[in-house]
Amino acid sequence: MTNKPRTQHLTRPAESTIIEHIIANPEFAHALSLEADELKLDEPEVAARLNQWLEKAQYLSDRKTTFTVFDAADHLHTQEDMDAFLEACIEEDPGDGSLIKVARADIARATLRLNAKQ
Repeated sequence: MTNKPRTQHLTRPAESTIIEHIIANPEFAHALSLEADELKLDEPEVAARLNQWLEKAQYLSDRKTTFTVFDAADHLHTQEDMDAFLEACIEEDPGDGSLIKVARADIARATLRLNAKQ
């Protein structure tokens, strides 16, 4: 039996947490960068891991995407709009009625909004 040193691997949540801290705190990112530079000769594996986290944090912060909630009811202004929307949902429904149910809820919200304006 050989006594090999076990390499410690971080769990995915721990790595994600570290990367989130790097993204949120530029001073922390800078400190890790300096630490990685210092460790290149003595601890190249640790330095490589720090640099990997820094690169991943840079990549993730550059590609942040924002999402906007889409509400079909905001675009249904007339009865013709609502009829066309429902017809399209009936045609595209996968067969279980789920899309039709959602469409009816959207139309109900749109109708309430239109009635509230009057």
